[in-house]
Amino acid sequence: MNCRSVRLSALSALALCGWISAIVPAQAQEWADLQITFVYDAPSVPPRKDLDMAKDAVCVQSHSGQKVLSEELMVDPATKGIRNIGFFPDRRKSGMEVSDIHPSLAAPRSEPVVLDNNKCLFVPHVVVARKGETIRVVNSDQTAHNANFAFFNNQPANPLIPVGGSKDIQLTESETAPTPVDCNVHPWMRAYLIVSDFPYAGVSDDKGMIKIEKLPANKPITFKVWHESQAKSISQVNFGGKDVEWSKGNVELTLKPGMNDLGVVKIKPDMFK
Repeated sequence: MNCRSVRLSALSALALCGWISAIVPAQAQEWADLQITFVYDAPSVPPRKDLDMAKDAVCVQSHSGQKVLSEELMVDPATKGIRNIGFFPDRRKSGMEVSDIHPSLAAPRSEPVVLDNNKCLFVPHVVVARKGETIRVVNSDQTAHNANFAFFNNQPANPLIPVGGSKDIQLTESETAPTPVDCNVHPWMRAYLIVSDFPYAGVSDDKGMIKIEKLPANKPITFKVWHESQAKSISQVNFGGKDVEWSKGNVELTLKPGMNDLGVVKIKPDMFK
């Protein structure tokens, strides 16, 4: 019904429109899942550096004396999938609010997010957490470690983690960029922590694939693509079969309800250091 066409007094027309609004429910928010795969666009994969663990015999022994390779840029030889790419919404550019979070994800997780010191490496290498959650740093090794979090918004933290020990780090704020985590005792050890306002950050697996569930559908969302070895930003990619520019590593997407398989994003070697 068009209220303007009803020949009533102005007051009666307003009352009628209010009555119609009350009985017609607002359109419910719909939700979307996302899948995207990042691959290295070159004939061969980049070589990985050897890690020198000779400083600590326990570390060497934990790998049975075998060679250990850097995790800075890991590309699967078979699929060319790039591991440990972060993909997450930029709240400011997207204008996202709390109402854009799926009800089942509204509350931060109560269980701590674990970052392990295992065989003198941080596991996992890239950790995803959310404002209001807790990072639990544990030590599965037979040698002491520390975990130096280079936070910008959260309180600085650099706990010593003894053998068999653990330390909880409270995340009271989100971080504008992934946070490096270093063990100063073992200088080859580094991880990264993505702390978001929202439960929608993803990290690519060993085949380069990321899956993120229960995003708001029909809403433009600006996503940030990040990798620790990027040269400034991943700005030139092949997406949807076309060479495109993602300014400063940002891409705006509007997802339809249900599954959105965005296919393959090819990244050339010159986007990495």
